[in-house]
Amino acid sequence: METVEERIYRRRWLTMLTLVSGLIVVIIDNTILNVALPSISQQLGASQAQLTGAILSYAVVFGSLQFTAGVLGDRWGRKRIFMIGLVLFGLASLAASQSQSPNQLVGFRALMAIGAAMITPQTLSILTNVFPPAERGRAIAIWAGCTGASLALGPIVGGLLLDYFWWGSIFFINVPIVIGTFIAAWFLVPESKNSNAGRIDPAGIALSVVGLGALIFGLVYGGEKRDWSSVLSTGMIVFGVAILALFVLVESKIDSPSFDVRFFKNPRFSAASIAAAFGFFALFGISFFLTFYFQFVKGLTPLQAGLSVLPVGIAQVIFAPRAPKLVARIGPKFTIAFGLTVLAASLFGYLFVSLDDPVWHVYVLGFFTGAGLAHVVAPSTESVMSSLPPENAGAGAAVNNTTRQVSGALGIAVFGTVLQVMYARAIQPSLVFLPESVRDQASRSIGDTYVVLRGLAETDPAAAQKASQEFLCEAGQACAAGQAYLTGVHVTAVIAAIFALSGAAVVLRYLPRKGMAVSYTRSAPDSEPSALPAE
Repeated sequence: METVEERIYRRRWLTMLTLVSGLIVVIIDNTILNVALPSISQQLGASQAQLTGAILSYAVVFGSLQFTAGVLGDRWGRKRIFMIGLVLFGLASLAASQSQSPNQLVGFRALMAIGAAMITPQTLSILTNVFPPAERGRAIAIWAGCTGASLALGPIVGGLLLDYFWWGSIFFINVPIVIGTFIAAWFLVPESKNSNAGRIDPAGIALSVVGLGALIFGLVYGGEKRDWSSVLSTGMIVFGVAILALFVLVESKIDSPSFDVRFFKNPRFSAASIAAAFGFFALFGISFFLTFYFQFVKGLTPLQAGLSVLPVGIAQVIFAPRAPKLVARIGPKFTIAFGLTVLAASLFGYLFVSLDDPVWHVYVLGFFTGAGLAHVVAPSTESVMSSLPPENAGAGAAVNNTTRQVSGALGIAVFGTVLQVMYARAIQPSLVFLPESVRDQASRSIGDTYVVLRGLAETDPAAAQKASQEFLCEAGQACAAGQAYLTGVHVTAVIAAIFALSGAAVVLRYLPRKGMAVSYTRSAPDSEPSALPAE
């Protein structure tokens, strides 16, 4: 008669498929909204700050709650929390698809993020328990490849839906996928727990959400007003940093932290996490501005714009499964550093993109971006997970995912803000072609420029025609709006590349060639970690 362990092993790849289905729908929602931003801006009347808020409400809440969700899974059952997360994510997606205002969309996106935070850490911790050590590296590589490919798949799925349906369809599509995944998980995913799981940390949750929220609000508000020296912007940034510092202090002192900073005492864990964080910081920021580049500068449809990021996903699919082979030859240290260097080189390439460049130039850059990231995500994830014993799998996976998600949110906030400021500065000389009453709105973003010109066409067609000749792009023809936007793209790309290179430097300096799995006892805050041989 087949034992439970034998049945779990026999079904391990079906379990993988089920978990990846839940992971994909969650990760896609990080980027699927990007391609719909122009449509939402027009149909809901959302400003640039509100559009950024709709993205960041998901990213910040998602990142802030993953560790707590990992603890819940360790304590109450990873399968149970995974399935509860699916239900919440599906219901919130349905509500988001029916939003009647930008503020409603921001709120429902935050609810979606709570469900997403319950799903993601369980996928990795369940895989770590289901697959034996000999197959674990391959399983994690597939998991990581699906993560990267999903980020690229989001705009494609969004563009396809927007070509045929209303903007809310990008959220409604989640509902049938969630239902199918829920049914499969009920029958295929085994339950697992950690008998030594800690308690919930409400203080840590509150501090992390408030700190991140204040920091990101200060960055976005400063970009919206083009003045980071204002009392509100500077005050919120300083307040956010102070709260996050307090958060780290509190988490290092309690026995059941919502974000176990003790894991970062392990150089293998910390260096790999930081490397991935720098990579995602750069990737999320770049993906944010490419949507507007393809639709507003190049005039592509939402579907065409979504397909334009396909090279990133193709590279992920090609290289992510092969990354473990390179790790076996040269080790994770040099593999991750190589990936971050390739990522940085592709980002520097955006510095040379001009208005009359064919879009395939950007496709090539996107392919190398995906190739570089593929050599970062899988090896860094494997380094993180193998640096901890199985009983810390849920907490370790949550810290790993939280670090990436928070860095991605900060990437969107920082790069979106820099892009907004650079666009406002570069477009200033051309604002003389517009009535003075609309100049401030037109300078906020390239999307606002288009909104102003459409409104002007209804009230003063002659003035609108003259202004359009100055601002709008035609194939192969220079224009003020497109050139101003590219100025911002060039600056943000260089900043992103510098962060990627910094990540490579961290890896080369601090990531050990080989590591030890370190067990951290949660019952006593001052207990010393015990080293176990890494598998």
